[in-house]
Amino acid sequence: MPINVLNFVNMNVKIKALTAGVLFFMGGATVMAQKKDSVKDEKSIDEVVIVGFGQKKSVKEVTGAVSSLKSDAIQDVPVASIDKMLQGRVTGVMTGNSSGQPGGMASVRVRGISSINGVVSPIYILDGVRIANGDLTTANTTANILANLNPDDVESVTILKDAVSTAVYGADAGAGVVVINTKSGKKGKPRFNFSFNYGFNDKAVKQHERFKTADWLTYLADAYNNRYATSYTGDTFATALGVNKDIDSDWAKTVQKLGYQQNADFSMSGGNDRMTYYTSANYFNQESIVRNSYFNRLAFTNKIAYQATDKFKLTTDIQFSYSKLSTLSEGGAFANPILAQYFNRPTDPTKNPDGSWYWIASTGRLSNGMFNPGAVTDMNYSNAGTFRTYANLGLEYKILKNLTYKFVFSPEYIQIEEDRYWNPIHGDGRNYGGYQRTSNNRYFNFNVQNILDYNYKLGLHNFGASLIQEAYKTDNRFLSATGITVGTPTLQTLSNFVVPFGYAGSSGVSSRYGYAATGHYDYDKLVLLDASYRRDVLSQFMPENKAGNFWSVGVGLDLARLNFVKNINAISMFKLRSSYGKLGNQVSANPYALYNYNTNYNDYAAATYSGVMNPNLRWETVNPFNVGIDIGLFNDRITLSAEYFNKKTKDLIYNLPLQTSQGLVSYPDNIGSLVNKGYEFAINTVILKGNRDDIRWTLGFNLSTLDNEITELYGGNVNGSTTTLRVGEGVRTWYLRKWAGVDAATGAPLWYINGVDGATTSNYNTAQQAVQGSMLNKVYGGANTSISYKGFALDLQFAYGFGSKIYDDWALYTYSDGQYTVNYPGYGEVFGDYWTPTNTGASNPKPMYGNTTLSNRASTRFLYDGDYIRLSNAKFSYTFNGDFLKGSGLNSVQVYVMANNAYTYLFDKKLKFDPEVNIAGASNLGLPILKSYLFGFSLNF
Repeated sequence: MPINVLNFVNMNVKIKALTAGVLFFMGGATVMAQKKDSVKDEKSIDEVVIVGFGQKKSVKEVTGAVSSLKSDAIQDVPVASIDKMLQGRVTGVMTGNSSGQPGGMASVRVRGISSINGVVSPIYILDGVRIANGDLTTANTTANILANLNPDDVESVTILKDAVSTAVYGADAGAGVVVINTKSGKKGKPRFNFSFNYGFNDKAVKQHERFKTADWLTYLADAYNNRYATSYTGDTFATALGVNKDIDSDWAKTVQKLGYQQNADFSMSGGNDRMTYYTSANYFNQESIVRNSYFNRLAFTNKIAYQATDKFKLTTDIQFSYSKLSTLSEGGAFANPILAQYFNRPTDPTKNPDGSWYWIASTGRLSNGMFNPGAVTDMNYSNAGTFRTYANLGLEYKILKNLTYKFVFSPEYIQIEEDRYWNPIHGDGRNYGGYQRTSNNRYFNFNVQNILDYNYKLGLHNFGASLIQEAYKTDNRFLSATGITVGTPTLQTLSNFVVPFGYAGSSGVSSRYGYAATGHYDYDKLVLLDASYRRDVLSQFMPENKAGNFWSVGVGLDLARLNFVKNINAISMFKLRSSYGKLGNQVSANPYALYNYNTNYNDYAAATYSGVMNPNLRWETVNPFNVGIDIGLFNDRITLSAEYFNKKTKDLIYNLPLQTSQGLVSYPDNIGSLVNKGYEFAINTVILKGNRDDIRWTLGFNLSTLDNEITELYGGNVNGSTTTLRVGEGVRTWYLRKWAGVDAATGAPLWYINGVDGATTSNYNTAQQAVQGSMLNKVYGGANTSISYKGFALDLQFAYGFGSKIYDDWALYTYSDGQYTVNYPGYGEVFGDYWTPTNTGASNPKPMYGNTTLSNRASTRFLYDGDYIRLSNAKFSYTFNGDFLKGSGLNSVQVYVMANNAYTYLFDKKLKFDPEVNIAGASNLGLPILKSYLFGFSLNF
């Protein structure tokens, strides 16, 4: 159960209490070292991890690869959802954000990419049951249903990474499992906590510069002179172009600002011998740096456990939340405010003399056909309101002393209401006379579990077994309607749009059920054996392929429990472990040949093909192998871990192309295999230890490597314009022409003919595409340190990544070398760094008006190293001592200042995108990732 060393600060345990051992971050598994000669102390510090189906397992019994974070490590981190807290904190987990949209989705990859066309994100388990994850909206840029869960309710997060840890989830476990365990009440008098923080947001990484008017006009004049051998200056070109050279509009300033953020959380807990309770309420609000982009949430939780009799226990967990999300366009949409700062001419004014937003009255647009981003963000919106309610109802009955039956019923209801409004005056809605789309997207999911747990102890022999039955079902219903033409911009409900413009509706049900058995044996926690088997049935496959069988085995050996090792005082732990098994991978493809009847043909329902019959389509399966070693030295003052994993995916599903004359463009089939392999390392030290009035200093570091490679691909390479799928390369591989720079004599662009090195050419079509690196980090991880003295504490968390490549997917226009510059200025960094007869060493070629050299086409010219080191979180706090609080009714008071993503060091100085876009590979001109500065306090009474 790996734990961030920041957690040590709040343990407030005296030196003598630590002689039995300390928690330790295992880079895959954390094991608790025990005092060798004290059974009492061993029991007092024995820790558990939450694994499959909410079951608890002693860390001494773990044979698999798990990484865990306690609530102290993620407390008060100013992000909307728990998945955004994982970067750099645990080994084997890579996260990324392609957009800085508050409440947006984070990409989480556990030990690489396990599929080409299937699901590559882990499943999420909340208190033992599966919950929805990802973006469930249909009209907004990005959203994340996990953001409706209050992170302040989370007690721990455990990532299950290998076969023996995940196989109990069978068909869905191939991409990993994230287990979230929420806080519960504890026996004792009522305890109250109130915490609050507020601050502001800014962009975490500096963006590209805009083109200033004087520079843009000079650049255009040079481009025109290079094409037509004229002698224009910037001023004369402005006259010829008919623009106002005295205006220099900064379009970013029309929409950008500092974003405000706040979080307030209240909780109450307590209980007696029969009943415990935990209740919380939360308000969270986060704004982007661009107007009209925000996320806010109200969340309530009520969790009760009632021990009705000595044998019967009842638990309930009910959560309600409502969130409001507002998103903005990205990519090439003219309404995209990030696009506007590079595509809009600086010579157009932002506002009229009377203070109203400017556009040309006759066209409703700017001089180059673009939109005014200030007007669009003021007058249009794309919102989503999400109501989520979740219940976890559990019954537990102790049949015999060692035999327990558990029943769980957990429904989850999600209602998403979306509204997209475009005003009739300016922007996308002008040609429609106004546009309104309203939709309702409803999900009803439920999970049913029946579990028999058996545990038995015979001397030093410990046995455990479980029988599990699980069924999971998703029922989705979607309805939307669109109208156009409205009488006035003040009318924004659908009934005021008088022309029906479209409608859509769908419903779908998917389900699966499975049976599983697990077994555990250990001899005094010296020798450990684990095994599991699960059979799953998926509704979408053909009858003969619906079922899949999944299994795992794991072994462990803790040599520190042997007598001859116990005599070596320096060694407090020396554990070896290994596992292997077979898992499934989530897929959305289906093998059926169907007809769609959604085409209107002369007012008759016309049939169209939907799918190609492929009765042989079957599960994607994953075979993970894991071996690790965990070492504790000097009573765990120093802990180290290392492990190797090799995760092979077979029967990859991919859409194979068809001739369009066949009526469809592709069909799914099992076409190959891939492997993810790598190493994970962690070291943690307690350099100085003591109580509140002493100096305490802990330091930790973790490192993971990843080698992702396709090993089989039936039918050969699949090459795209910028990416490739091929044997020997990863599934996120760039395939580009290689830029060779600028010809110093002529200013012409150059590429390597063979795509690698050697001879060059100025003819783009002569140059060959070649593999140019991966979107994924090859090495990644984090570091953390915590130092405290007399109530003051400084906690620092770092993250880093090396080996990825990030591509500028809009460079065709923003680095167009004169082809589009007259209408879309692009990046201002070009000025002063383009070839002229007196600047022959420039990075960019000679600009040509209407450039036809293809210098702006896809190549490594626009591919950057994604290597980075980031201070992902910094917190400086003071906790008042008990003497100061006497008579106040307060048990604890802490005040703090915090910075999130405070500093990012980029090794490639040309990279102007956040390095966390590396999983997506490109930014698509989305909202920038945020950094936050906050002040906060926490009261316990």
